[in-house]
Amino acid sequence: MTDAFAIYINVHFPDMDEAKKLGKKLMEKNLCGTIKMTPKVYLMYNDGEKIEGDDTVLMTIKTTKQNQKDIEGFIYENHSWGTPCIEVLPLIMDHC
Repeated sequence: MTDAFAIYINVHFPDMDEAKKLGKKLMEKNLCGTIKMTPKVYLMYNDGEKIEGDDTVLMTIKTTKQNQKDIEGFIYENHSWGTPCIEVLPLIMDHC
């Protein structure tokens, strides 16, 4: 696998405004090729005492392995949640 290997990075956001704002900055920094935002994705989690859940916006960032660390750092620095969930998935096939 090379650093040019395509990946998806999934990040949940509390609302579309924040997702669009940070997505635009990622695009301006040329850290990704495309971004998809899906509203009203129900995120369920265990907070240690009880099961919680909220509607969120799921941002899917298409980029390369080379940009992963920069994107992670940007998300951690700018996301409104203290510890946002960042999921990284390999892209097996890409015809775009």
